[in-house]
Amino acid sequence: MKNFKVMQFSLLLVMSVILISCDGDKSQPNQELIQDMMVAPSVKAQKYDETSPNNISSRVPPENTVPVGFSPYKYPASIDEAAKNLKNPIAQSFSEDVLIVGQRYFETNCTLCHGVKGEGGEKTSIGAMMALKPPSLLSEKVRNWNDAQIYHVITMGQGLMGPYSSHIPQKFRWQVVNYIRHLQK
Repeated sequence: MKNFKVMQFSLLLVMSVILISCDGDKSQPNQELIQDMMVAPSVKAQKYDETSPNNISSRVPPENTVPVGFSPYKYPASIDEAAKNLKNPIAQSFSEDVLIVGQRYFETNCTLCHGVKGEGGEKTSIGAMMALKPPSLLSEKVRNWNDAQIYHVITMGQGLMGPYSSHIPQKFRWQVVNYIRHLQK
């Protein structure tokens, strides 16, 4: 019995050494046991797909799915509810870090219509061509809004302005609000 266990252990040791020492030929590709596991077939967004009902390869996400890290906006229907319930977590923070991020998103998304300094549509090339001019962010009306109202308009849009929730990430919108407050000084 003792010899049998020693023999089993020896055999196991020899097999382990053999398996560990197997280097294989690096010039040969691996054996693919399951089709498309090593290189998955890619799908181009606008590619024709005969198996899809609308013949395009991009798919609509399943109902009630939520992207990782996404939290839905709680007040999509009412600027008044947003004004009452939202608080700017970085209110009165005009540090260089906050203003640089706010300025970057403001200049990328807002200046075309509202101007570099927030002066309004009549001063911008695009705004001048619009029948209904984008308002000045320096006006008394906007100055009298609380931060939550500005945040709500950025998120949901207002009038002819569409929502910018897909353009300005949720965590940076308050920095844009603080940048607008900085421009109003």
